[in-house]
Amino acid sequence: MYIENAYAQREDLTDRDLERLLIALREEVEQYRYTIRNYPPDRMEKHGKPFLAKLEERVAVVQRLVENRGARS
Repeated sequence: MYIENAYAQREDLTDRDLERLLIALREEVEQYRYTIRNYPPDRMEKHGKPFLAKLEERVAVVQRLVENRGARS
């Protein structure tokens, strides 16, 4: 399952798939950080930081979902 599809269906994923999604999202953030490391300041402000914030928010959303499921168990 692709990250985009899995993220869209995150509420319905099994615990195992949700963990896999979280790992994939964290890897995506790290890869993007590596990609933008040499962006010029104007490009970083216009494109790099906003997209990185979006990716990090996705990680936070899935992390909260994993923690909530763990608390219910």
